[in-house]
Parts: sequence; structure tokens; C-alpha cells
Amino acid sequence: MFRFTAIPLFFIFLFSVPLFAEFDENAGRAPEFVKKNKPLLAVEWAIPLKKNQVQVNRREEAGVTLFGDSLLVGTRAGELHLFGKNGELKVTAVFEGEFTVAPVAVDETHALVSVSNSVFMLELVTEKRKKKTEYSWKVLWNIAGKASVAAQPFIYDGKYVLIQFHDSVIYVVDKESGELKTMTSDYENSEEMAVVRLSQPIVVDGKIVFGFSDGTVTFFMLRDEGKVDLIPYYKFKTANKFRKFEKRDFFDVLSFVNIEDSLLFSGGEYGGVIIAGQPTKLENMEDLQLFKYQNGFAGFGKRGIFIFDEDGKFKEQPFKSMNYVTNLVWNERFAVATTSGEGPMLGDTDAFIHLLSPDFSKVYYSMMIPNGVSGNMVCEAGNLYFVSDMGVLYKFKVFK
Repeated sequence: MFRFTAIPLFFIFLFSVPLFAEFDENAGRAPEFVKKNKPLLAVEWAIPLKKNQVQVNRREEAGVTLFGDSLLVGTRAGELHLFGKNGELKVTAVFEGEFTVAPVAVDETHALVSVSNSVFMLELVTEKRKKKTEYSWKVLWNIAGKASVAAQPFIYDGKYVLIQFHDSVIYVVDKESGELKTMTSDYENSEEMAVVRLSQPIVVDGKIVFGFSDGTVTFFMLRDEGKVDLIPYYKFKTANKFRKFEKRDFFDVLSFVNIEDSLLFSGGEYGGVIIAGQPTKLENMEDLQLFKYQNGFAGFGKRGIFIFDEDGKFKEQPFKSMNYVTNLVWNERFAVATTSGEGPMLGDTDAFIHLLSPDFSKVYYSMMIPNGVSGNMVCEAGNLYFVSDMGVLYKFKVFK
């Protein structure tokens, strides 16, 4: 069940005005010393999303998604905020549940949002009234599973939405109508599954690849001939033994990227590549969130940032961290990494945002962020947007 209303949150602007007022004068302009020295990160604005900024073991895991000329921001309180990129609040929808998965922008007016065990297809409605634009959300369809949503919903072939839940059930839903076409679960004792951070599904050689919380990776074929079926084709285990995690930690992660017609993967116990149908362990590949980087691959996680060649073999570790690196955005001009702190569990109570060189080897500038950043961070035209674990929405500007 859910409660869906659109409400204004005027109070956040009252809180945001004095918070970083010193940046107002120079917003959008590079300070003089930047031109003479090294690149800099600066806060352009910061908006608290809740009254109580105390955060105890409840990280803001959903984060920010670019949505046309706006930002979609989901919170643990079940609030979906639509912000303009200058920090103006357009509308807020309140759901019963929590956002722990980043929203998905389908196009400039439609979004898929995951709230606890439910997924909603929303349409943004705009109305002009007395020279003022009013915004609201229309629910086109919603569907719920028995367990929480495990990863971002995946749109396949423009026709279907594939939704994965943490009890290892996968739904195949018609994108337009929300009709459940089929569901599959290839696992027994699903109530024993751990809850870990899973990659969004990817397509490799025409197969849809899902990772599961017990460390299993499965390749599926989607058959769409009269009846829709999701058929297991091949699977392997990324862990040598089953581990049940008593609590959700950052290093409980299963990530993968395609490498030619195969798969490079990282799990909590080890990582590697599929060779001749078998998982082969590679060096320094565990506990990382992987992505394609230049002519090879990179990964970030519990110990910093790692670079691998086109075959997945370890090359170097240009950035080391006591804390878990939770986000990394990269372009040809710079990179930005964020960390989260949690005392002895992750190394230090302090957490930071770092402006790095494109090869991750130089730290140009660092700033402490209370408790750190766990949710999705986005970068556009030198502007960074993210929600801190304390529940503050930030816009940073990169001066370079």
C-alpha cells in the first residue's frame, strides 16, 4: 500500500539560506586563486531534506537522477522530490515505504521509481496557471513483490520492464500497461538470501544477466513468442561458500560489466572473468563496483580505486582510501569520488568528496561531508548533485 500526494516543502529553503550563504557571492564564478593554482570544488547550494539531521545507520541510498532539466531525488522517508538544477523545489510526492534504489528516467516526462517492494511508472504533468507552472505526478501503473526491490528496474527492448526483488524473484512487466507478463525464481530457500548491493542487469551476447544476493550470476533468455518467458540459460557462483550477512554493509556488493561476449564480475569474496564458461579469479577484483574506463575497466570500493586492462588484469591502484569509495564520476577533464564513514566498520568516522585528476592519481581538492555519500551521484557540465547520508541535497561546481 502507498499514499501518494503532491505537497510543497517550503521549509527546506528556510533551512538552506544560511547554510552556505558565503558561496552566494561567487556562485558560478571561479575564485581568482583557482585560475592561478589547482582545480577546486565549491558548494553552490545545499538544501536539507529533513528537519532532523541526525543519521544513525540509515544511509540515504537512493540518491539523485537527472530528469530532463530537473533532478529526481528519493529519500529513506519515502519522499520523491523534483528539483530544478538551481535548487528550486517543483513538487514532492510522498509514498509509504523507503527509497533505497535510484529512480530511473525513462524519458523527459516518465520515471520508474522503486519504493520498498513496489515499482511505480509515473508521468510528470505540468499546468500553466497565472504565469506560474504547477507540477504533479500521475501514476500510470504500479506493481509490488513480496520483498524489497534489489536493483534499478531495467527496460528491455523498449517493451518490458524487468524488476528484481531481494527474494530472487524477477518480474517481466509490460512497459505501457504494467501488466505482469511472467515471473521467475530459480532459487530455493529464498528466505535465506542476504541483502547486498546489486548491479542493474546488463545484456551480454543477447542474454540478460542478473546478479543475486547469494553471489550467483545468471544469464537469461527472454522469449517473446506468444507467451513471454524468462528462461535461465547459464549460471555460476561468485563465492565459494554461502554467507548470510546480518546487516547491510557497503562491501556486500555484486557488480559486473560485459567484456566482449563475456563478463567481468566483482563479488564480496572474489572477482574475475568468465573464460570458456567458467569463472576465473583475477587479482584485486573483490568488493568493487565496476565500470568501463578508457580501453579497459576500473572499479571503486572498500580500498579505493583500481584500474584493469581490457582483459580484466590488474594494472594499478592510483587512489587509496581508508573508507569505502561509494561514488565515482569521470570524464576527460576530472574525476570526483565520494566516501562514507562509519567508525571502525569502514575505517574512519569522517567521509569526504575528492576532486581527482582523470587518471585518479592526483587529489586536487578534498572536503569533508558528514557521514559521507551513499546514494547515486550525478555530474553534468561540471556540476555535481548528490544527497549526503545526513539528508542534505548538494550542488557542487568544479572549477578547473
